[in-house]
Amino acid sequence: MKILYALLICVSFVCRGQSEIQLPQIISDKNIISQKFEKTSDINLFYHTKVQYLGNPQPSIKLSYTDYNWSNPILMNNYKRPTDNLNRQYKNDYKNIRIFVDTNQTTLLTQTLADLSKITEEEIEAEMDRINDGEKATKEIPNIITYYDGFPVTIYNAEDKDIIVGFGNHIPLELEALDKENNWKQIYGYRKYLCGTGIKYIMLKPKQIAIVFEPKLNGNFKTKLRYRLKNIVSNEFEGNIDEVYFKN
Repeated sequence: MKILYALLICVSFVCRGQSEIQLPQIISDKNIISQKFEKTSDINLFYHTKVQYLGNPQPSIKLSYTDYNWSNPILMNNYKRPTDNLNRQYKNDYKNIRIFVDTNQTTLLTQTLADLSKITEEEIEAEMDRINDGEKATKEIPNIITYYDGFPVTIYNAEDKDIIVGFGNHIPLELEALDKENNWKQIYGYRKYLCGTGIKYIMLKPKQIAIVFEPKLNGNFKTKLRYRLKNIVSNEFEGNIDEVYFKN
């Protein structure tokens, strides 16, 4: 019992040292966590890292994966339109933020695709045209939802000012991994939207956190990985990735 207590103290100390906050316990919807979890080796399956929570740190947060593409309702109080001053600020390095990856927790990401066994692509296009023209759809588009295994990544603003952490509904984390020569290699870099028209900056206020979900990757090479946001890197964690990505 004493050994277990000592381990809990050590874990708590490490968390405070890495993030200077109490990392929240993510509570997922019971109906979702009862689904079958899939894994993927495709680093581009979830191309944008979408914000799932932004606000003050809490001991526990109930979250289910949200898939807003361009903007997110929970970010309305943290959006700012780009200005010359903000554009210059975003090019600067961060002074004091923390990124903590918690692979001990499981969070799900979802991918929703039209069920082409029940509807044709032509019918989907016709329904989308009606909706875009302000008309009512004549039939519902059936979907297939696939659930993927993931984990939370927490970004904490320890600076004394608002900082830009992303844009739209995306925090552009970059993934790095140790290769066979024990060198850190970039697996994928800075990701952005194809069209940036109307995209606003995401501002993280002092002592606030932003939480995103990242997929737990499959792969033929077990190694250590980490995430980067400009000049700041996360804690290292063990994972798998296909060796082919080291060659790109």
